Amino acid sequence: MKKLFTIAIIVLLSNGGFAQGKIRYGVNGALTYSSYGGNSTIKSFDAGFDFMAGLTLEYKIKDKLALMAAINYDRKTASQELYTQIIENPDDPGFAGDMKITLRNQFITIPIVAKYDFGPRDSFFLNGGIFVSYMLKSELSNDYDNTTLDQTDQYKSLDYGLVFGLGKTFKLKGSKEITIEVRENLGLANISGGNRKINTNSLNLICGYSFDFK
Repeated sequence: MKKLFTIAIIVLLSNGGFAQGKIRYGVNGALTYSSYGGNSTIKSFDAGFDFMAGLTLEYKIKDKLALMAAINYDRKTASQELYTQIIENPDDPGFAGDMKITLRNQFITIPIVAKYDFGPRDSFFLNGGIFVSYMLKSELSNDYDNTTLDQTDQYKSLDYGLVFGLGKTFKLKGSKEITIEVRENLGLANISGGNRKINTNSLNLICGYSFDFK
């Protein structure tokens, strides 16, 4: 998987094999809605909102078909509210009530998808493909004492899965375009470093800006 991740970066960042005039560069940003599955403990966390941002590359294969890739900083967050009682010493009433625990995993994510344009003026598109992610950091925090624990070593470094998206293109002056896309990222890897299975899942609302490279 590490070799696949390296290859994906090379493909994204190099354009030596691509014909000029068929390449679009761009940037994208997204609101992410993430959840985790695989075991009963992680499933008890509620899906949460965070963000994603990065660079994009699109290579036109045919009139309606293109190959797209991106390199994104991607945060996947989920939280859980627990009723708990904490007594630090016999003379201290401590804490009793709801405490929110937040899990936030940070990734570098590379999606590689085939994009198909359709509709009036080919202004709509479907895409599908794969993603590969490398975990940068995992943190678990609570709002009782504002403590944040680094638990990166409890996870595997690599995640991968399937990508499906539907979007709309808005053409601007010249070769510039803005896109709006809803994308599902279905994690297939077990990212847990322990005995319990953990999978990722996220829904993105993506806004992109791109232009031709000539």
